[in-house]
Amino acid sequence: MHLLPCCSHRNPTETWGDVGPCGWVSETVEIIIGAACSVLTWRFTIQSENSLQAESLNQEQLLEPSPGGLFLRPSPELMLCSCLIFGCCVSSFVHRRQEEDTLQFFVYAVYLAAAITAGYGLGASTNLILLGYVPWAMCFAMASSLSGHALYRWSRLEGGLRLGDEEKARSRW
Repeated sequence: MHLLPCCSHRNPTETWGDVGPCGWVSETVEIIIGAACSVLTWRFTIQSENSLQAESLNQEQLLEPSPGGLFLRPSPELMLCSCLIFGCCVSSFVHRRQEEDTLQFFVYAVYLAAAITAGYGLGASTNLILLGYVPWAMCFAMASSLSGHALYRWSRLEGGLRLGDEEKARSRW
């Protein structure tokens, strides 16, 4: 099995730190949008579970959006849009970085397993685990992928290595 080095699709003369602002800015924006969508799904799920448990309150009152409270009491329509946007952000991030990050599947699997285990351990319902904990796990996996590669590039830049130098050293042996 042949594993490509980090950032192998880049120009070999390019240094490890010269990734450019466009790449990390768009990925950071996707993580921020994903986190906002995670807040909405989390709040809606908690709101829905509370409405099922509270027998004395009228369900229409709980599901009515309050003025200025989109994040405090999201509507079902906003929840649907949030889930769709979140899915687009995650799939775009994963697709764009799949060649660069060969261990991406394992990182996501570890974060998802940790979120599911934490939710189960805390006694959360299945809905809260799937719509509350899992989106946050995906955001953390995306952020750790981005920051892990940035730290890797930074450590290589500090050592004075260039991508071409590392490949030349491998080919000599």
